Amino acid sequence: MEASGSVREYELDERIGLLDNSREDLVSGEVRLLKTTRSIWVSALFTSDVVNQCDRCLAPFSQSVHMDIEEEYFPALDPATGGRSQPENADDDTLYIDENQMLDLTPMVQEYASLDLPMKPLCKSDCAGLCPNCGVNLNDSVCQCDTALRDPRWGALLDMVGNSSQDG
Repeated sequence: MEASGSVREYELDERIGLLDNSREDLVSGEVRLLKTTRSIWVSALFTSDVVNQCDRCLAPFSQSVHMDIEEEYFPALDPATGGRSQPENADDDTLYIDENQMLDLTPMVQEYASLDLPMKPLCKSDCAGLCPNCGVNLNDSVCQCDTALRDPRWGALLDMVGNSSQDG
């Protein structure tokens, strides 16, 4: 068993599914493990390029993800007794090293990646999206749809507004 204050550093290049699209993305970076008297402190800096889908035009696009992780992991088993470990102030968010002394960073990397990604991913800030009538990607071409088309649910109100402007 290593003494408190011991440090291990690793460079990692692993394929991990970061998005809910079942595609595994290459995650690269460095991780530093610091042994404390009661836990392992994990400091990691990872980057990845994920293929995301634009919310406006539905086109796939590449997006960089940066994960700066600082977390504390506790052993699931007490090394002295072999029984379940229960750290002070433990709650539902407490992270554990498994019973086989394996520290799996995958769930934490996925969580930090999801925090770095925007809630509404866009291929570019001025994405024009799809034509609501024909569905053509307006970033690639101009459609021939009648721009005067309107939502029929607003018809009566638009007719009233149109008549009042002609009266004045």
